[in-house]
Amino acid sequence: MRKWIEYYQRIYKMNHNKRRNTAFLYEALVRELTKSVVAKDEERKSAVMAVMKEFFNNNSILKQDLNLYKEIVETRGTTKDAAEKIIGYVRKERERLSAEKLFEAQTRLISKIHNSLSEDVFSNFVPNYKALASVYQMFSPKTKIKNKVLMENVVVQYMSSLPQKLNEEKRIDNATMKIFSSKFNSQYNGLLEEQRVLLSKYISSFTDNGLELKMYLNDELTRIKESINSSSFEGEIKDKIQKVSSVIDSFKGELINEDMLKQVMKMQQLVREIKTND
Repeated sequence: MRKWIEYYQRIYKMNHNKRRNTAFLYEALVRELTKSVVAKDEERKSAVMAVMKEFFNNNSILKQDLNLYKEIVETRGTTKDAAEKIIGYVRKERERLSAEKLFEAQTRLISKIHNSLSEDVFSNFVPNYKALASVYQMFSPKTKIKNKVLMENVVVQYMSSLPQKLNEEKRIDNATMKIFSSKFNSQYNGLLEEQRVLLSKYISSFTDNGLELKMYLNDELTRIKESINSSSFEGEIKDKIQKVSSVIDSFKGELINEDMLKQVMKMQQLVREIKTND
């Protein structure tokens, strides 16, 4: 067993070129975007978003390749038979992509990152790096057949196992969340779970046009409004609480920005206190 592990580690290091791993490039850019949001560096944020929109728009070959990676790495807890079938279908779809066009697009993206951002992007921490590397090696034409079989076994085991932690922060490492949330801790004396979920959705919104955030926020504001309206407080406190309901109504059609985020987080704190004291 030990010899097999050492052998796997050798081929793992030798065959993975992360700059040619479309999913790694995407995740590294996501981390760079998150860091710029945390630092309130609007110029950097705009530069990263411009690169992502250029190379990962819905019509790009890199987006097609990324989606195939996601079909595998986002599948967890399935059966080994199902995992093998998914890999088979993904392999066929990937073979339909032009290898020449994919390589050319990756080359342009690598150059764009180097010239418009910095080499530091390639050093960003990516939580699922090993899984992405295994998928890359499994599909790489440079990987020997027996090594491809070993990689496929590793990927099947990954897909058929459950992740150690299933939560809303799966696309954001804990270190980044700590940095981002530190701005709010002085106000909230430590973030509530619902506030942490909201933050993670907000950060992720920069890469999916905010669709997931909008859906979550709609449900969360409904929950907050219902909790406020059903509270048993009377008099002046009741009047103040009802004003919050009006603020929620004013959010309709508004752009979701950091100011709105702070207001919603205050409301989440208020709802928690109402439940505690009601």
